[in-house]
Amino acid sequence: MSNTVFKDSALESEFQEKGYAVIPFLSAEEIDFLKAMFFETINQSGGPKIGPNVDFQTQSEISYDFTFIDNNIEYKQKVFDIITSTFKDKANNYLLNYKPIIANYIRKKEGGGEVPMHQNWAFVDEEKYTSVSIWVPLVDSNEENGTLQMVEGSHKRFGRYRGPMVPWELRDLKTQIILHHLTPMNVKAGQAVILDDSIVHYSDINKTQGLRLAIQLIMIPEAANSIHYHLDKEEDPNTIIQYETTVDFYTNFHPWLKPKELKALKQIPFTDGKFSYEEFLEGLQKKRFDSPERNTRIAPLFKDKDLQSQFEKDGFIKIPLLNEDEIIDLKKFYLELKHEHVGSYGFHVTLDSNDQSYITTVFSKLFSTLKPKLNAILQNYKTFTASYVIKEAGLQNIVPPHQDWSFVDESKFCSATVWIPLMDVNKNNGALSVIKGSHRLFNTPRNSPSPQSKSILSDHLFEVFPYVEVIDMEAGEALVFDNRLIHASPPNTSNQTRIGVGIGITQSDAQLLHYYEVPNSNLINVYEVEESFFEKYNNAKLSELYNKGEVPKELQLIKTIEKNHPKYTRDEIVSLITSKTDAKLNMDLMQDLAGLYHYNLDGTKKVIQTETNSVEDKEAALIETATHTEWKDDRSFFKKYTLTNIVKEIRFRIKR
Repeated sequence: MSNTVFKDSALESEFQEKGYAVIPFLSAEEIDFLKAMFFETINQSGGPKIGPNVDFQTQSEISYDFTFIDNNIEYKQKVFDIITSTFKDKANNYLLNYKPIIANYIRKKEGGGEVPMHQNWAFVDEEKYTSVSIWVPLVDSNEENGTLQMVEGSHKRFGRYRGPMVPWELRDLKTQIILHHLTPMNVKAGQAVILDDSIVHYSDINKTQGLRLAIQLIMIPEAANSIHYHLDKEEDPNTIIQYETTVDFYTNFHPWLKPKELKALKQIPFTDGKFSYEEFLEGLQKKRFDSPERNTRIAPLFKDKDLQSQFEKDGFIKIPLLNEDEIIDLKKFYLELKHEHVGSYGFHVTLDSNDQSYITTVFSKLFSTLKPKLNAILQNYKTFTASYVIKEAGLQNIVPPHQDWSFVDESKFCSATVWIPLMDVNKNNGALSVIKGSHRLFNTPRNSPSPQSKSILSDHLFEVFPYVEVIDMEAGEALVFDNRLIHASPPNTSNQTRIGVGIGITQSDAQLLHYYEVPNSNLINVYEVEESFFEKYNNAKLSELYNKGEVPKELQLIKTIEKNHPKYTRDEIVSLITSKTDAKLNMDLMQDLAGLYHYNLDGTKKVIQTETNSVEDKEAALIETATHTEWKDDRSFFKKYTLTNIVKEIRFRIKR
């Protein structure tokens, strides 16, 4: 990780999480002074250096003014002195050992001033250091007058080597990023937004009357050497040169010319490439390039290297585990329990019970049976939760695609579920279904409670369903899957209850955590918990707390973070899953569901005609017929039932 930026730990935490922090900065008198100095000195401006002065394609006119690309060196130096003299003490109050290198007045005239989507240039070695911009509007700033807008959490993830002549990998994604990922900095005059220079940001035109004036001061750690990246397309388009800059470099330089008389520190191989939107979304979830763990492999769970490799690649492995006697014993134990928690939905787990002694009994039984078997397969692990997982017979017990909670810090550890059916399972009786490789798609924490707290998949559960792979299993086999893996299960259409068991595992060194959404906020509390937590707190209890506007008070709170889930459209989530995993449309499953939910193969709904005798049967037939009326559509069957009709029918079944 690069250097500490803020003296205050809370600001530092916010900055590292978001890529920026907003703080009070200038007084009204200082704002008036800086405005006056702008108008007093602007007549000394020599106008901006622009691309047509050299062999470089850019706009012939720039509709925004940045002081540091001005042609008049004396004017740039004067502005630098004015701004730094005002900002110096203010910055020192907040920042830990920083020095200024560039100062700008930024002015946007009415009807102009769009600053394209970009990251600021890299001014230091960002694996070791963080440069920052202190951006302060001198008028109230909002979306109408072209305020700064951020892609939160995008810092240190893109554009590892950035300079004025280095092509930017996100340059074609302006529309998608603006539509889905920007957070506007609606701040008052004199407030400062201190941002990591590597964060992706943008500002629109000034749509108001009058000038929108702001200041930017770029600062680097005092311990860091300032650097500059340059790529000469004519000389060598595949090599970036890293230069060590001098004190006066940014006062005297021309941004689009090759630096002269600077010391070249290294040559960096470069291949020009543009990111797709899917690659951008994936990049938001990857580790920062200054993260010390970015090349650190998480400790393996499996003794066998091939199993570990498969687990890391696919997100799950299937292995034999229990013998026939152990299967019979676990079934018998379940059937002899008194189950007071079972509802009408048809899918339930013993963790749903409000009887803590009941849950503790199940924990003890499953751990004592399964741990001796797992000890031969796993290494340096511990167990933390256990449950019977039951799917009664019926069409309403579908479990839609989801990811399980986060149980550990997943930048350092992983958690997994060992799921074992106690009878043979397939698509007809609710076998577990997965999207292979989907554990690598998202790295944001998954928190409780459900359904109050929305996850990344919450709005797309049924659109994702057609892409799951059903895993047929024999009784006693175990599916060990990463809790980040997207998984689901189809309805149990057999005439027999499907009984399975599951326990949670993680590395023995991992601190167990629980992520809980703070009611009526966009915050998540992160608690350190012990194994006993899972015997006491189930989702029902956490939901009850949430509905009361409360948080678990007796737990050890270690931090509060902002909930920062990326938002996807239906097309985006399907495109992401199909392009970044091994998922394929599961036609067999969709055809089965079409039959179960009364669709013809041409995509039309069947009209059910049933001879009935009882009043109850007649009422059921009328309901069924009313919800499955004939309709005409010229689209192909595959387009209709895979992405719309079957999905709607599944949703309808669950809501019923």
